[in-house]
Formats: sequence, structure tokens, C-alpha cells
Amino acid sequence: MKVADLYGPMDLRMEDVPIPEPGPGEVLVKIKASGICGSDINSYTGRTYEGTFPYVPGHEWSGEVAKVGESVATLKPGDKVVGETVVGCGVCEKCKAGVNPNFCRNPRVYGFQTKAPGGFAEYVLRDESNLSRLPDSMTHDQGCLVEPLSVAYHAVWGLAGGVQSTDTVVVFGAGPVGLFSLAVVKGSRARAISIDPIPLRRELALKLGADHVVDPTKEDATQAVLRLTGGHGADIALEASGSDDARSRVFDIVDTSGRVILVGQTQMKKIAVEMERLVVKGLTVKGAQGSPGMFPRTIDFLEHYPADLTAVISHHFPLTEARAALDLASQRTGSVKVVLTD
Repeated sequence: MKVADLYGPMDLRMEDVPIPEPGPGEVLVKIKASGICGSDINSYTGRTYEGTFPYVPGHEWSGEVAKVGESVATLKPGDKVVGETVVGCGVCEKCKAGVNPNFCRNPRVYGFQTKAPGGFAEYVLRDESNLSRLPDSMTHDQGCLVEPLSVAYHAVWGLAGGVQSTDTVVVFGAGPVGLFSLAVVKGSRARAISIDPIPLRRELALKLGADHVVDPTKEDATQAVLRLTGGHGADIALEASGSDDARSRVFDIVDTSGRVILVGQTQMKKIAVEMERLVVKGLTVKGAQGSPGMFPRTIDFLEHYPADLTAVISHHFPLTEARAALDLASQRTGSVKVVLTD
């Protein structure tokens, strides 16, 4: 089978490797669609060190069961499936305490480790226990959105505590996770304000139901939010852009007793913020990491959401053109979600 192996920044190699055979409890999956994430872009361009080179990227994938190993009970050939990105070891003190597997002492991080190859390949071998079945009616384009949508679902319902129809939520960034966060917010009929400098992404935000969009290159984002909320600020601010400017503003644009959820990656940079606002306003601030236990709920949400969330997919490339796909995705302004197909 063919795989796209990342040996280092800008060093992606198409290789031929043997198709693995599933052992007891294992499932061989034929990859049908694999999305490119911002973290894949960061590793490819060298902006951050996301994985342990060399490794096969791709953690946003959908596929079809090709073969099952002995004792596999819940899946059969032909089933559509998606796979968790981070799987805890199950034996460290963090796993035994039942915390988010992203904080496991020795996790398997699929699509970021040599020992845990991802979906930029024709096949992947996974344990039955960390696969989720998709409805037959769901397309593979929809399926490859489950992972990033689950991150947004976790941010809104797992960390922010959910939203009410009376809430106003500001979402910084209209990339895939920002757009999916917006969709989750609108699924609860709350008011949503999307902030992004790229016209294509603001248009998508409106298409997915944003009540207002703000172009931060044309007006001050803080003043725009205050204007739209009668001077009070939002109930929730969800930062999904990783922008230094956005992170410096989140505490200014939320109302007293507001909630701030930080999802976007900032490449471990330190930025200046007025910390006293957290105290004076009585804010709740949480950092989002992964989407533990969210796949089943996310799949149900995706199946029943009235708008077509595959609208975020701007480009398809065959696996053999993975380098060109990453080059395009790295430009950011010319694409939203780029997907590799079989």
C-alpha cells in the first residue's frame, strides 16, 4: 500500500509498505477520506514540532472496514468507521483516574507518532476499541469531519458547559474548528458572532448560521462585539484562531461571569494579557485539548444537523498528491478544509 511519510519539515515522501494483517481485536480499515488539520500543516512547515518523525500524518479520516481480526465483535467488513486520535495507555495514574487521554503519560497519538500511523495512507490498522461506526447514510466526506467537529463539540459542551438560546457566543477564527464551534452553538439556537479576516471564511460562517460576522482588518473586534451586545460583552468567547491578537482580546469582550474557552494553537508563544480582568469579571477560563468521549455524540449531531457541514471542504486531492495538498493548505487563505481521497 502507499503511505505519505513525513520525515521532517517539508520532507514528505510517498512510500510503498506492506498492508498489515489484523491480529486479535484489530481492524484493517481502507481509508476513503483524510482531512488536513492545522497541526498537520504546522508539522509539515516546521512551525511547531507536533510529532515524532518519521510518521504517517492524518488524524481526521473516514474509512471502510476491509478485514477484522479474531475476537472482533462489533464491526464487520464494509462498515464505515472513524478512529480516535489519542488513545491512553490504560495503566498510568492519569488513565486510572479516568482523565482525558490527552494527558496520559504514554499515549498513542495516531497521525503524530512512528508507532501510531495516521490516515495519509491507503490502509490503517486500529484496535476495535478505538473505532466508532458511522451510519450507512453518512458520506466519507462527512466522516472525516467527525474528529475536528468533536473538538468543537467538546469545547462547547464539554468545557463551556453548553450554551442556552439566550447566550451570545463570540467565535474567534472561522477555520474548520471555529466554523464547527459556530455550528454547535447555532444548534442550540444561541446568538453567534464570528470574527475572521478572510472573506471566504466569513462567507462560510454566514452560511452556517452566524448572526454577525466581523472583519478585524476593517474594524476593532473588541468594539464591534461591544456594539453588538449593547456594551456588555458576550456570555462566552471561544478562541479558535490561535491568533495573538485574538487571545489578547478574549477577556475584554466577555461580560462579567463570562466563560472563555481556548482552542486555537499559538505555538507555545507568550502574550501579554490583563490578568486582573479575570478576577474583576469573575471569568471562567479553560483550555481545550482533544475531544474525550465525544465521537458518539458528534456523529449523532453531524447526522441530524440541518446545514451541510461538508461546505467547509474546499478541495479534494488524491493521496498521491499529498504534498501538493499540504502546500495548498499551508497557504490558509486559499482553502478551508483540504481532504485526501482514495
